[in-house]
Amino acid sequence: MLFIQEFTVKYDKSRRSGEDMRKINSVRFKEISDVRPDCSGGEICFCKGVYTRKPARPAKAVPYQENLRVSERVLLRKQDENYQIVYSHRPAQQFFKPVFTLGKNQYGRIVYNWRTSSFDSEWEYDRIIINFLDADTSAYRPKLFFRKEPDFLFEDLAWLRYCGEYHKRRIANAR
Repeated sequence: MLFIQEFTVKYDKSRRSGEDMRKINSVRFKEISDVRPDCSGGEICFCKGVYTRKPARPAKAVPYQENLRVSERVLLRKQDENYQIVYSHRPAQQFFKPVFTLGKNQYGRIVYNWRTSSFDSEWEYDRIIINFLDADTSAYRPKLFFRKEPDFLFEDLAWLRYCGEYHKRRIANAR
């Protein structure tokens, strides 16, 4: 069974620097619900939510579908007994590239972010973390994703702050 944990950390511009941002950057996994889902009819177990201090919502098992969309930017494909994780920086253009392939008892993580604005022009930030673990159904427990280092890690962390001319100089000096 493939276990997938997806959650979003939402924050605003008042928390994008200093100690608050260090805490946001340190979040990589969280506890899943201790209510074990009925896995008899599924091949994939989803644990999805927004990062809060509230208890986790119950997980649900679903059957595998070809090109299963995990999030807006992440798709899942099956290759024999392995799962290929594909990612797109621009999902509207439908250009997805493979980032890693999970085998039995392997753990992978994707982390990406973006910035949006609300109707009153305030910036809002999202950091999306998706953890994947291919394991037996007996491995299900609340701290399933607490293994500190994944076998595969893919990050697409955009520079989200507008710094005017400073940012342009920083990019030019990096070349």
